[in-house]
Amino acid sequence: MEKGQAQTIGLMGADFGCGVTHFTLLFANYLAAVEWKRTAVLEWNSRHALREFAAACTGKDDGVKPVAVLDVDYFPDGGAEELAWCLQKGYECILMDFGCVREGWKAEFLQCGQKIFLAALNEWKLRSLASQRDWMAKGKGSWRFLTVFGCEEARREIKRRFGVPFMQIPYAPDVFSIDQDMAVFMRRIWREKEWKDEKR
Repeated sequence: MEKGQAQTIGLMGADFGCGVTHFTLLFANYLAAVEWKRTAVLEWNSRHALREFAAACTGKDDGVKPVAVLDVDYFPDGGAEELAWCLQKGYECILMDFGCVREGWKAEFLQCGQKIFLAALNEWKLRSLASQRDWMAKGKGSWRFLTVFGCEEARREIKRRFGVPFMQIPYAPDVFSIDQDMAVFMRRIWREKEWKDEKR
């Protein structure tokens, strides 16, 4: 990445309920508070969760963009127009929450500089994940594959069957609280030259 160029980070889930928005907010706060990056978050999906988040944090729901919360600028109901604006305004990191893969933003996700794919490895979601084998194959060796739910056995089985190593996200109930374990984990995700596929 050239100096002065924004790092675009796309986040997408294998299904609904995989924690994409929660992790996006957590990652944005890490980048702003720990890495000292000027950070923006675009809600590039149809869920409207970011609008509710912004209203809860500020007490306002007036539709004004961006909404600033603790050194991160949020763009509820974002898209190409908001991305173009952010690229012109000197943001160093732009995170795009594309929601679930079924919402159809695959091309936009693939255009991001860094791609993070989240899945829930609960037993009742594994069939849905297995149906996305070809899609996940596009990211082998370059995407970050993360999970917040599911057992170690499921992670090993997914890696054995699909060759995709999912990393377990540390427990983080508060998106504004970055403890030491989370900071170490986020540093692995953020610093590309230090990131390696988990071997377990």
